Amino acid sequence: MTPKSGSFGKFGNLTILPPERDSFEKEIDRIIEAGTREHPLHVIDLDDVVRKHLNWLRTMPRITPFYAVKCNDDPAILATLARLGTGFDCASEPEIRSILELGVEPERILFAHPIKSLPALAFARSHGIRRMTFDNEFELEKVAKEYPDAELVLRIRHDAGRALIPLGKKFGCNPRGEGLRLMDRAQELGVKIIGVSFHVGCGSLDADCFYHAIESVRVVFDYAQSKLGTRLALVDIGGGFPGDNDKPIQAYAEAVQRGLQEFFPNPEEVTVIAEPGRYYVGSAVTLLSTIQGKKVIYDDQSGERKKIDQIIYFINDGVFGTLFDWLSLRQINDLHRIVPLIRPERRNEATFRTTIWGPTCNSNDMACQDVDFPEHQIGDYIVFDNLGAYGMVLATNFNGFPKATVQVYVSEHTWTLLQQMADIDWKEKTLSFLESTYRQIQN
Repeated sequence: MTPKSGSFGKFGNLTILPPERDSFEKEIDRIIEAGTREHPLHVIDLDDVVRKHLNWLRTMPRITPFYAVKCNDDPAILATLARLGTGFDCASEPEIRSILELGVEPERILFAHPIKSLPALAFARSHGIRRMTFDNEFELEKVAKEYPDAELVLRIRHDAGRALIPLGKKFGCNPRGEGLRLMDRAQELGVKIIGVSFHVGCGSLDADCFYHAIESVRVVFDYAQSKLGTRLALVDIGGGFPGDNDKPIQAYAEAVQRGLQEFFPNPEEVTVIAEPGRYYVGSAVTLLSTIQGKKVIYDDQSGERKKIDQIIYFINDGVFGTLFDWLSLRQINDLHRIVPLIRPERRNEATFRTTIWGPTCNSNDMACQDVDFPEHQIGDYIVFDNLGAYGMVLATNFNGFPKATVQVYVSEHTWTLLQQMADIDWKEKTLSFLESTYRQIQN
């Protein structure tokens, strides 16, 4: 069966693939075999997004996901998650607009930026989006004046020991100090606080920090109940979950479940949500870049060009394109060296010390350095996986180079599932419902 084009709502860059398990990989092979492309290409696998959602429901059954739109705002990804029934973490008026345009109800949106502009607050108020975060007295007073009916979520600070992007130095308050004073001030202003949130840091490498963060949330809950006579009802455990295809979420799920079981054992006491972004889309995107230039550096000690010391390539995407998060932040944090994928047919070839540069004139535009890689030629593809998180959204047009184009793929089975979800209430889209529907489609 050959792939066929389809539209996902108003989106036209989508191709429906036959239901074989390896059809997405075959499509990547087909693109590579078709020849060199001038511009980089992002290939999105919507089946991967759906699999991530089902896995979240299995491993985090008590926690409702509110996808962080800032991580990847591709329209097909957002439409897929809207169909699956997730909530959405929005940080700005444009993000809220894009989610509302998908028909998502206001109660499925959390305005999760602790600092909001007055026009953005007015927009949220006019569209009935009541839940929003804050972490300081000035923001509390602003919301009390501009949107007194808002339902506020106090953001506390609890940093992971290791994370790609530490967020606590910008947002969050001390739960045992400023946090409790803000609870007092909110009561004075007559503003309703419904819960507590935290974010341990983007791309956390410390699973146990979630357990200790939930312990800090309990401190605020107990203070609200014992000192203010207020019952809080929402716990937002934020994001920070891994999303690469070789990084399971199980350890994070176990730490979260352990924290909830110890500090919030009664599921009826609170609603628990999270703000996963990287987890949902990290592994859903593959970058196909092509080699536009090449240098070979020889070991000239013998005076003859006999031994290759290093091979240097120049590709059509880089740090100022869609590789910024995938590469630069990991190198800054000294987590691991980045190596592009070696295609199966090249894995038995000899490798050489390799450096890969992006297309711009800036010497910081280095994709990887001193990695072992088979020799490639100008026009060949170099493939990078796990490009779904903070790739396209952080890309620039520096030096005039265009951002990657995007092609979206989905299997017939998943496409049928998403179509059937269109008229189902989001509250009914439980794990058992989605799995049973998927089985019926596959049979």
